[in-house]
Amino acid sequence: MTLAGVGTLGGLAAIAGARTAPWRTDRSAHGDVPAWIEPVDTSATPAPPPPTATAPGTLPSREEIISHYGARTPRYWGLHPDSSWSTFPTDTALTRDSVCLTFDACSDSSGYDERLINTLREQRVPATLFVNQRWATAHRQEFESLVADPLFEIGNHGTNHRPLSTSGRSAYGIAGTKNVAEVYDEIAGMHTWMATNYSLQPKFFRPGTAHADNVATQVSRAMGEWTVMFSVNGDFGATASANQVYQQFLQLRPGGILLAHFNRPDSETAAGVERALPVLKARGLRFRRLDEVIPATTSPEQPPRW
Repeated sequence: MTLAGVGTLGGLAAIAGARTAPWRTDRSAHGDVPAWIEPVDTSATPAPPPPTATAPGTLPSREEIISHYGARTPRYWGLHPDSSWSTFPTDTALTRDSVCLTFDACSDSSGYDERLINTLREQRVPATLFVNQRWATAHRQEFESLVADPLFEIGNHGTNHRPLSTSGRSAYGIAGTKNVAEVYDEIAGMHTWMATNYSLQPKFFRPGTAHADNVATQVSRAMGEWTVMFSVNGDFGATASANQVYQQFLQLRPGGILLAHFNRPDSETAAGVERALPVLKARGLRFRRLDEVIPATTSPEQPPRW
């Protein structure tokens, strides 16, 4: 399956370890850093939980994860590591002709795209929403509204919105986690916050900048969360025009996972989505949440079968 918004920039062979972003950039304002990337300010974020702070029965201990994965050497860094999903199988009656829309909310300084969320609600289009802890803490009322809506599934977008690395790699100038212990903290912080405050057990994780290595994705799976990337870049980090968003959405094919954003109300994402959804429905595509199409029980050592 073609990865829309990625393959046109040099192909998958150029992704691992490459600095070229698959999103559009605003070099005049940010140099080589995409315009949608925001600095990670850990001073304003709750400290990662200590090893004993995870909800009982939901996560393995920090020590267990370090013992099992701490000595492993990653062999891939980028957007599509093993033990992650960019597409899903369409070999069942439920998944046939299905696609998944996923939308991210990243930092506490960004907003809430009410128009986009209302569009999904009005058109009864389910979606998986990946939420960062900083955003959820700063937008509690909006977050609680989304949690209460069965149309949406809430995914884990990390504690500090960091790239998920076991060796200190960076993405677009944003420092990633440095080791397995920090990978654990990045996942567990938001997982525990959702479990403690809302009795949520997220099944899926998307790292900040959608970058990870193959050991970090194994850690994520061992903690009960599949890492999910994307096959279609829906809004170029909420910098795309309405027409570009529309054209990107039309790249969706059965089994596709689209990534866009719902934390940029000043973007044209909502306008493009409003135009695209009726066309996709007319093509016979069905919209699903990730928890409807990705198997829940697979060994963390086993890469996805798609």
